[in-house]
Amino acid sequence: MRVVEVADEASLDTFVRLGHETHGGMAVPLAERTVRAWHRGRHPHPHPITMLLALDDDRPVGRAIAHRDDRLDARLGTRALVFGALEAEGPAALATLLDAIEARALAAGAEELFGPAQLLPNQSGGVITAGFEERAFLDAPWNPPWLPEALEARGMRRWYEADTWVVDVVDEDGPTEAELDAAGIRIDEVSRLGLGRGLRALLPLLNDSFALLPYYTPFTRAELRVQTRGLGLLHEPGLFLIARDEEDLPVAFVVAVLDAAPLLQRSGGRLRAQEVWSLIARRAALRREAVLVIQGARPDAQGKGIVSLLSRRLHANLAELGCTTLRSTPVGRQNPGSARQFSRFGGRPLHATAYYRKRLARPETAAA
Repeated sequence: MRVVEVADEASLDTFVRLGHETHGGMAVPLAERTVRAWHRGRHPHPHPITMLLALDDDRPVGRAIAHRDDRLDARLGTRALVFGALEAEGPAALATLLDAIEARALAAGAEELFGPAQLLPNQSGGVITAGFEERAFLDAPWNPPWLPEALEARGMRRWYEADTWVVDVVDEDGPTEAELDAAGIRIDEVSRLGLGRGLRALLPLLNDSFALLPYYTPFTRAELRVQTRGLGLLHEPGLFLIARDEEDLPVAFVVAVLDAAPLLQRSGGRLRAQEVWSLIARRAALRREAVLVIQGARPDAQGKGIVSLLSRRLHANLAELGCTTLRSTPVGRQNPGSARQFSRFGGRPLHATAYYRKRLARPETAAA
């Protein structure tokens, strides 16, 4: 086997195709336009992204990206080469890819490998370590059971373990005006026409809310714009909520979207005119399942029950839409407060997830 860089449109097509021809429909492919933007340098990431293919003779058997970021290095206290968009036919293909990535890391003076992440852990990534029988959904990882074992056999260790969650939507009335008044908030339900304003309010709120998480690097405006591209297609009234205090300052939020994972699986991550039309035509069916992408509160608003009030309003709105199932992207096990927003509604963990890290031994160190 050998590893080559994606250098032309033909190899880029192969890279994209590998992302949706594996795993029997359990994983959700990355958006094709995102992958092509990486290759063409049309992305806000501050460093180059190298795209790699593993070939067995000339047959593609795996892919990955490799990149770095000064902000993540500062956060982790290291110099890391990050890998992501990882697909491998089996352990042999994975080993070939990781051998090549480690060699690149050492040549670049990196101290460790970190991943998988696309492009940073605050955006998407991770490996599932349990719950393999459950399909993935938007912004959540899926991989076969052999992957964590293979990574750990190479000396990689789990870091920032978390869980995705699934909840049966509870049909309740939501918080009363008296409860909102007692908390000193009102809830702003962001409309489709108000998404731009809502996202502008979300950016500083999001960065403040997650500043203490060990993996989190603040979003820039351009990164958030890329991360939320297509939000309007999956938005329904009542799914993007912002709590504002008595001075109208945003203090907490929840963002949920319709789960279009089955459509993206069928299209291979493409979102062309025909997929957009399908989203419109199948809107009623889509409303049955949703994904809680992110929720949080500013540090000075945490522990006051405000996110619980937002969660109750969200459930009431979902029930009104006819939604029956809410899934959540990974919630860190160091963050029991967020997990309680699901367990209090009878939710259960769906997938266990983790990132992986490996300290790299310099060749002279290993020889000594």
